[in-house]
Amino acid sequence: MMLPIHLGAAARLLSSAPQQDSSKPSQQRQQQEAFDSLELTEDRMNSITDKIPQKPVTVVEGTSYMVIILGAFAVLAFFAYNFITNFILEPTYQSCFNSTLQKLKTDPRITVRLGNDIVGYGQESASRVQRQQIPHQLYKDANGVEHVRLQFNMRGPGGVAIVNADMFKDNSGNWDYLYLIVDVKSGSSPPQRLNIVAPR
Repeated sequence: MMLPIHLGAAARLLSSAPQQDSSKPSQQRQQQEAFDSLELTEDRMNSITDKIPQKPVTVVEGTSYMVIILGAFAVLAFFAYNFITNFILEPTYQSCFNSTLQKLKTDPRITVRLGNDIVGYGQESASRVQRQQIPHQLYKDANGVEHVRLQFNMRGPGGVAIVNADMFKDNSGNWDYLYLIVDVKSGSSPPQRLNIVAPR
């Protein structure tokens, strides 16, 4: 038995089917856009960060930053200079000290009073740094000749001594002595002054 179908109802059914099918792509696009909106692309990041207000740097802040940076460079340069001069390049006074000490270690006037195991050092102090630092003075005379004036201590099994020396560069570029004087105190004997190189 067949039921009568109204033409109006059939038309509504047929017209609603394509609308439902056509609404599915639009819903998918909306869902896709919703998912895409969660992704932080470069443009979106720039648009977000551009909206953050930035505090302008004042003159005082800029100056203080510059002072800190310059101070850090100054400290770095100081340490680099000390490292190069002390560990890579031997200073002039240090080479003069080494040659003078070696000369005195082989001089019989010194070894007979202090012994053979002689050491030289800067100042009489318990501080290792002060013992390693040799008191010296660099200067040029009236003729423009470079001089190095030294004062250091020596110690051996037989006693102690204070060394005073003035060295200069001769015409050949070698170091020579203007004078080399050693004040020796050996045992119970009174102090003696030895003119290893008499003042000129």
